[in-house]
Amino acid sequence: MGFDTLVRNGVALAKRLTADLQPTCLHEAWISRDVHSKPSYAPGITRTGILEQKQVWVKTPTGNQIETRPTFLILEPIADNGALTRREPIDPRDRFTLPDGSKAFAVDVAFIVDPQTGDPYAYEITLGDFGGR
Repeated sequence: MGFDTLVRNGVALAKRLTADLQPTCLHEAWISRDVHSKPSYAPGITRTGILEQKQVWVKTPTGNQIETRPTFLILEPIADNGALTRREPIDPRDRFTLPDGSKAFAVDVAFIVDPQTGDPYAYEITLGDFGGR
C-alpha cells in the first residue's frame, strides 16, 4: 500500500466520520463579467464540508488586529465549471453562502493532487469577506 492510498483512505474516513458535523454551503462559480462589469455566476451548487473559523493577523494602519476567517474543507473531488478565464475548479471570484447566510469569496485554495486520479484528495478553501462583490 502506497502513501497515496493511505491519504485517499484517510480522506474517505474523515468524510465518513465527520458527516454529521458537515454543514452545507452554497457555491456559485464565477463565469464572467457582463458589459457593465457586473459578475455573473453559474447556478449555485450545495456543497458539504468542514467549516472552521480561523483567527489570522491582519495588518492595519493602526497596528495588528485579529480577524476571523472561515475555512471550508471539501472532502471530495469538484468538477470543473468549464467557463473561460477562470481557475478551475475553484476560482477566487467564486462566492459562497455560509450556513448563517453570510457571503464570502475564495481567497485561497490549497490541495494535494492524487497521482492516481489527477484530482485533489480534498480542497481547503480560505474564505474572505464578500464586501458586496
